[in-house]
Amino acid sequence: MGPILEIRDLCVDFCSRGNVLRAVKDVSFDLKRGEILAVVGESGSGKSVTSQSLVGLLPGEPLCRVRGSVKLGGREILGLPERELRKIRGREIAYIFQDPMSSLNPVYPIGWQIEEALRFHVPALKTTRARRERVREVLSAVGIKPDLADAFPHQFSGGMQQRAMIAMALACEPKILVADEPTTALDVTIQKQITDLLVSLRERFKMSVLLITHNFGIVAQIADRAVVLFRGEKVEEGGAAELIKNPQHSYTKALLACVPRLRDRSGKSAE
Repeated sequence: MGPILEIRDLCVDFCSRGNVLRAVKDVSFDLKRGEILAVVGESGSGKSVTSQSLVGLLPGEPLCRVRGSVKLGGREILGLPERELRKIRGREIAYIFQDPMSSLNPVYPIGWQIEEALRFHVPALKTTRARRERVREVLSAVGIKPDLADAFPHQFSGGMQQRAMIAMALACEPKILVADEPTTALDVTIQKQITDLLVSLRERFKMSVLLITHNFGIVAQIADRAVVLFRGEKVEEGGAAELIKNPQHSYTKALLACVPRLRDRSGKSAE
């Protein structure tokens, strides 16, 4: 079986007042079935732009122009009309964004927001009762008590909000989960809980995960492979463990040098 997602020569240009900024430059990589692939780089390296370009989440022309090829299960999806992309978003490729509080609607309960996706993407769940049962299932899967389906986003902590976002993404059982900096602004304990949750859900739901991050610590914990972006270009790709142990590009080495390390009193690294 081939990869579930194939990206070839992807270019993304932003246009303003006659000026063109190429944010992503001829990026190519594959996402294999059932793997966690990390796309790594600092802010502005093109990670999020790359992930958002897959299903038309970026502004349309003339503000933004996307070229190249994106194949989902062998089917070309780049350039599909909006009505076709809506069928893919959430159903086949689901997203978890950086700031859950800005992504969740503050005036609707968590359960209602999850159910909304089910109404659009899963017509087999014809009754309100069936959809609500599915909501309870996915909330339980991410460690939220099903009784909290009627709670509002502001009643949840940051970690709980992120779990609710993951539940919303999982509701339609997508083939690919795109996690864009899913642990940003969370303390280290909650970060570990979220990364462990992503691994367990990958195994439970048999899905692939595209992890967008700047944190090589998270890459080392959960990623199978990694792609490194620098100024919109791919500079290195390989198995996560090998890439961390033996980086080839100077930019990758610089990123790894930024990872905090504990040291003993003698100044030696306590790996």
